[in-house]
Amino acid sequence: MNFLRCLPPTLLALIAIGAHASSVECTVTVRSEPHRVLIKSAVTPYDVTKIDFDNGFRFAGQVLQSTNKLKTYTYFDSKDRYVLIHTNTESLNDKRCDSPLGENTVYSPRLELELSYQCRMTCDAS
Repeated sequence: MNFLRCLPPTLLALIAIGAHASSVECTVTVRSEPHRVLIKSAVTPYDVTKIDFDNGFRFAGQVLQSTNKLKTYTYFDSKDRYVLIHTNTESLNDKRCDSPLGENTVYSPRLELELSYQCRMTCDAS
C-alpha cells in the first residue's frame, strides 16, 4: 500500500478512470454451501446469468452496461413454474472495485429454506 503514496496524483487519477465494472461476482449460499456466480456485463436486457438449486430456489443476476446497475432476482419453484419472490437493484456508479455490495437473505414459502447472497464488483483496467 505504501507504493501508492509514491505515485504522482495524476497517475493515480488515470488508474481510477481506467477501471470499469466488467462483471459482478456473487456468493450464493444455500444449505450452508457457498456457490460462486460470475455475472458478466451485458449489452442487452436479455442476458441473464442464472443458477438453479435442488431445493427449489433459482438465483439470477444481470449487469447492464447502459445503466451500470446490478439487478438480482430470486425465484422459487412452485409446481410447474418459477415464481419471483425477491428482486434487488443496486447502482454500481460509486462503488469501488472488490468492495462488497449489499447482503441479502431470502426465505422460501416452505419452512426452513433460505438463500443468502452477497456480491462484489470486479473491475478490469482498460
